[in-house]
Amino acid sequence: MKLVIDLLQQKKDYLIEFEKINSLECNRLRAGDYSQIEQFYYNRQIILDAISNIDKHLKECEVETFSEEDKKIVKDLFQKMRELVTSVLHTDILIHSYLNDLQSDSIKDQIA
Repeated sequence: MKLVIDLLQQKKDYLIEFEKINSLECNRLRAGDYSQIEQFYYNRQIILDAISNIDKHLKECEVETFSEEDKKIVKDLFQKMRELVTSVLHTDILIHSYLNDLQSDSIKDQIA
């Protein structure tokens, strides 16, 4: 069970990092700075690959019994991860909105 909890904790930590880079990029884009977008997507992919790797390990884990304490820890980790994913999705929508606006402005400039 300790391995499962450790893996879930690692996943939560990666989601925290993911949320941070999303938030930073969202602020940059809001300010009109698109200079880091390629690095941003590269960093995101590294984190997504790490999370995917953790998920593979979690699927391979065999958990026989959960103590009440373990159940609470796992429940709390899942709750925190849900909150992080919700936050990430929100900033992803904003990031895509900023990028769509940039693309629309670029098309308008080409037409004019």
